[in-house]
Amino acid sequence: MDYYNLAIKRESTRSFKKRPISNRQLTELQNYLPRCRRLIPEIRTDITILGADTASVLKDAVGYFGLMIEAPNYLLVSSSPHEYAMENAGFMGEDLVLKLTELEVESCWITIQNPLEVKNRLHLPEDMVPMALVAFGNATVMLPSSRLDIKSVSDISIKQRTGFVAPKLAVRHAVLAKDWKENPELASLPLNSGIYQAFISACCSPSYLNLQPYRFILDGDTTLLVCLPDDQTAPDDARLNAGIAMLHYAGVIEKYYASDRGWVMGAPEDREYQLPEGAWIAGYYQIKIH
Repeated sequence: MDYYNLAIKRESTRSFKKRPISNRQLTELQNYLPRCRRLIPEIRTDITILGADTASVLKDAVGYFGLMIEAPNYLLVSSSPHEYAMENAGFMGEDLVLKLTELEVESCWITIQNPLEVKNRLHLPEDMVPMALVAFGNATVMLPSSRLDIKSVSDISIKQRTGFVAPKLAVRHAVLAKDWKENPELASLPLNSGIYQAFISACCSPSYLNLQPYRFILDGDTTLLVCLPDDQTAPDDARLNAGIAMLHYAGVIEKYYASDRGWVMGAPEDREYQLPEGAWIAGYYQIKIH
C-alpha cells in the first residue's frame, strides 16, 4: 500500500448508508485480513467482520460518550492479554483502515467503553479481549474534505481540511529535539524526504477525540514517540493512539530506510531525554543511515 498518500487521504466518517460495500471490496478485505500488519507478531490476535446488528448488540458498551455509530459492517480486533496488546491492536486496526481507504471504503474508529461487556455480548473466547472496533461502509454525503470533531454530546463540529497535505498536528509543532525544544534537524530536512514524509503521515493519524496527545523526538537516526498526559484520554486510548501513529510512521519510513527492528517498545536505555511531567516514551524507531 501507498501509506503516505493513504494517510493523507483517509477521513473518519460517522454517517453511513445502510447499503453494504460491494462483494469485490468485501472479498479483497477478507483476503487481506491474514496479511494485516502486526506491531508485535507474537501476540495472538483475531480479526472479525461483524454485521449491521452489532450497533444494537453493543449499544451503551461502545461509542463516543455512549454514541454508537451505525454502519453496515464493523471490524473487531481481539487479543490475548499482553503488555502491549493495545498498541498492537491500534497498529493492526489502522492498517485495516488504510486498506479500506485503498478500497474506497469509508471507516471510523469506535471507542470500546466496556471491554468486558463487549466480550460477553459477542461471546468471545475466554482468553481473548476486545481491543479495537472500526465501523466501515459507504458514507452518506458530507462536506468535501472535512472531518467531524466530537468533544462531547453537546459539542460536535465539522472542520474543513485545507491544502494538499493537512495533518491535524503541524509537523513543526509535533517534532522536537531531545531537550524538548524546537528541533534544528527538522529544518534541514527536505519536505519530500522520507523522514519528513513519515512525520507528515504520523501527524495525519487519528486519535481519541482528535486530541493527538503525543509528540515525536528526532534524535539523529532515532525517532521516539512520546505520549503526553491528557485528562480526556484514558490510558488504554493513549496506547491505542500510539499504535495508530506507529503504523503511519512505519508504513512510510520503511519505504526509504532499513531498520533492524522497526518500532521498539519503551525508551532507549542508552539515551536521556527531557520530557514534560507525566509524559512517557511509548517506543522508538531507529533507521540505518548510509
